[in-house]
Amino acid sequence: MNKLNLGCGFDKLDGYINIDNRSECSPDVVFDLNIFPYPFETNTFSEIIMDHVIEHLDDPLLVLQEIYRISAPEAKIYLNCPHFSGNWVHPGHKSAISVHLFDFLKSDYGERYGETNYMVDDIKLKWLRAEKGKRGYLIFKILNKFINFLANLNVSVTERLWCYWVGGFEEIKFKVIVIK
Repeated sequence: MNKLNLGCGFDKLDGYINIDNRSECSPDVVFDLNIFPYPFETNTFSEIIMDHVIEHLDDPLLVLQEIYRISAPEAKIYLNCPHFSGNWVHPGHKSAISVHLFDFLKSDYGERYGETNYMVDDIKLKWLRAEKGKRGYLIFKILNKFINFLANLNVSVTERLWCYWVGGFEEIKFKVIVIK
């Protein structure tokens, strides 16, 4: 298997090596993602998923540098996390993340961290993660689609000008490609 699910929790994925620091989740590998290096060879993985994990870790930039190391050329990275405008709801969050996170990890960016080169393929903001069965679900679902559409016309403008007008955004979804 050359696919990795970092910080899987109880959401283990078939066809992936599932990693978590909690043995009660029964991951394939029990490992603390705040410890470097990760227990994998360089250029190993063609796909890595991190779903609502990076904001809990001590140093997101070091984590992304390590992910770069263990990724194969042209690997796909899927990273979902809270947007900074809605981040501080959870007491375990240590970092606030912006749509510009990967700017600092590109080879042509002035303030670059580490020897990385990520190409951002797609960024999506999600206003709400509406849950079925909750009161007002249908109304929020429709409103959410409308706001998400407008927000994703230009995520930088949304982040700078109007993210607080709609109460902040719950999630950023990054899809990036590793360039080596």
